[in-house]
Amino acid sequence: MKKILALLVLVFTCQMAFCQTYNELINKYKDKPEAEAIELPKLMLNLAMMEADANTKAIFKNIDCMKMLDLSKCSDSVIKDFLAQAGKLEAKYNKLADVSEDGETTMMFADGEDDPLKALIVITKSKEECQMVVIEGKLQIDV
Repeated sequence: MKKILALLVLVFTCQMAFCQTYNELINKYKDKPEAEAIELPKLMLNLAMMEADANTKAIFKNIDCMKMLDLSKCSDSVIKDFLAQAGKLEAKYNKLADVSEDGETTMMFADGEDDPLKALIVITKSKEECQMVVIEGKLQIDV
C-alpha cells in the first residue's frame, strides 16, 4: 500500500513539474515571426497613472506588472499551437471563465486561490486577433 501511495505522489509531482506557466508560454511565443510582446513594470504603470483619476489609481496601485503577447499577425499554425498550449494552463491555474461567443473565445485563469490573487491571465482569440494579457500583483476581485 505504501508503494502505491508513493507511486501516486511521484506521478502527481511529475505532472505538476511539467505544467507550463504563463511566463513560459509568453517566452515560447514572443520570438515567433510577427509576434509582439510587451512588459510594463510597476514604474511604467505609475508613470502612466500620473494623470489618472483617483479610482483608476486605486485599481492600479496593487498591480506590479502587466505583460501582453499579441499573435494577431502570426500564422494560423502558430496561433493554433499557442491556443492548444494555453488550454493546458488549466492544469496549473484556476480557470475562471471559458466563453465562446460570436466567433470570439476568451479564457481567464487566476494564479492563486486566496484573496488577493497573484495574477490574472486573459487569453482572447477572434477572427482578427489572438492576444494574451497577464496582470500580476496583489489583485482583489470584488464580485
